Amino acid sequence: MAAASRPTRKALRQARSAQHLGERREKAEMTGPIATLAVAMDQLRSAIAHLPESGRAGAAARATRMLDELRQSISES
Repeated sequence: MAAASRPTRKALRQARSAQHLGERREKAEMTGPIATLAVAMDQLRSAIAHLPESGRAGAAARATRMLDELRQSISES
């Protein structure tokens, strides 16, 4: 039987970060939708920041377009 491999430091750091963001999201949801939105935006920024450098600009531009479309849709209703 092969010994189980140990998780890398990066994997452990990512797991802690995901747990922290999950806990923040749960607390925000108890507070209300505006607090939840703030945490969701932080999660989006974090996800983009963790992309390889070559993908960050495109992902940020896509997120910005989507948010602009959503803002426009909300203001028209």
